[in-house]
Amino acid sequence: MPENTLLPLDADTIRTAYDSVLWAVRLPTGEELEALKKQLQGHVQLLLPEVQDLARRMLGDMRRLAIHVLVRASQLLEEHADGSPASDAFDLATMTRALLTLYQYPGPLGEPTGADEIAEEIRQRLCGACGEPIADDEPYERGTFDSDSSDGIHGYVHTELCADQPPLLAPVPPQDSHP
Repeated sequence: MPENTLLPLDADTIRTAYDSVLWAVRLPTGEELEALKKQLQGHVQLLLPEVQDLARRMLGDMRRLAIHVLVRASQLLEEHADGSPASDAFDLATMTRALLTLYQYPGPLGEPTGADEIAEEIRQRLCGACGEPIADDEPYERGTFDSDSSDGIHGYVHTELCADQPPLLAPVPPQDSHP
C-alpha cells in the first residue's frame, strides 16, 4: 500500500463517477455536470500522489506508462489550478480511470528508485514543436496535437517560433468555463 494513503480509497465510488461519464448516453448539464466534474477532479487529485508513490516501485513499461499518465494528470490539474473544474468531463473521467487502474494493477513491483526523477519529469514541460524543455520563465502556450486522428492530445509550445518545421502542436484558444 502506498505511503500517502490516509484512508483506503473507495474504488467503487471512483469507478461509478468515471463510468457515469464514459458510459453515459447523454451527460448531465448545468450544476449537475459541474458537480460531477468537481468530483472527478477530486478523484484525480486523490489518486495522483498514490500512483506517483507506486511509480517509484514499478518496472519497465508499466513505469513509463505510469509516468506518462502522471504527466497528463498533472497538466490537467495545472490547467485548472484556480479551483474551477476542467472543462472536459471526458478528460477527467479518462484520467481518473487510468490512475485507478494503475493504482489497482501496478504490475510487478521492485525496490523504490528515482522518486526525484519522476517528480521532475512530471513537472517538466516539453515543447511539441522543438522537443526541448520549456523553462519556468519562458513564455508558452497550451496546444493540442495537430492531427486529424488525434485532436485530444494536449501539450505545450514555445510562444515564439523555436523550430524551422511546422509544429506538432497547435495553440488552443482559452475556453470560457462559463456557459
